[in-house]
Amino acid sequence: MFAQDEWHLARDWDLTGGVRWDNYSDFGTTVNPRAALVWQFAYNLTTKLLYGRAFRAPSFQETRNLNNPVAIGNPNLDPEIIDTVELAFTYHPSPSVAATLNLFRYELRDIIRFVPDSGPGSEDVAQNTGDQTGFGLEWEIDWKISPTQSLLANYAYQNSTDEDTNSDVANAPQNQFYIRSDWEFIPDWNLNIQINWIADRSRAANDTRDDIDDYTTVDIGLRHRFKNIPLNISLIVRNLFNEDAREPSFIGVPVTAITNDLPLPGINGFVSVEYRI
Repeated sequence: MFAQDEWHLARDWDLTGGVRWDNYSDFGTTVNPRAALVWQFAYNLTTKLLYGRAFRAPSFQETRNLNNPVAIGNPNLDPEIIDTVELAFTYHPSPSVAATLNLFRYELRDIIRFVPDSGPGSEDVAQNTGDQTGFGLEWEIDWKISPTQSLLANYAYQNSTDEDTNSDVANAPQNQFYIRSDWEFIPDWNLNIQINWIADRSRAANDTRDDIDDYTTVDIGLRHRFKNIPLNISLIVRNLFNEDAREPSFIGVPVTAITNDLPLPGINGFVSVEYRI
């Protein structure tokens, strides 16, 4: 069940509040509120203060897995709970430019992990154990340079700590940057280039492998729009410079890590044909 209401507190001030109630047959009920306070500081600047709570229900494997010789489920698990506070600014210095800045902090508790059982045997059992805290920012600019050119760029930073080990949260990048340029260089012909940078991913405290390498990928696309028929044809090349980009493989129970992580596709391309009826 979900309920929400809005209040106009004063000129340029609005408050939205809501609450969600869920009832599960296996772990019971959970109540998750949220609120948003919006201040129209100026005609081109909006400020928002946001709060929200969310949950992750235990999976079937985490609650009902009984025949795995390594990892045993636990029917008495509680859901994971995350509380987030966010301060957001949206600024339009001109009609062609939009910039946003979000500052956030979160607390995650009752994390579900497989931990050694205190009884006889070598099985690990799913338990609510451990907390995680983090803060960061997200910045984005969307610029319509001209009728034929546009630019979109965003950057994200996060600093997350595992409270059990007092170490960085594993596998999550601390820094991310993305930029995309679109250019209609002649009528009905569009060229776009995008660059994606992922950096500063650490391992789990019990993972002895080296930290995951940073990577930068470049994609390029060429699109033609036909004038007299509703047809678009695109040629797209991903990972143009064949970067050795990898995503982390997790270590722990019931997952066994892949030594050299998960490789992303090297240079590859495809042709897309779109016909609108």
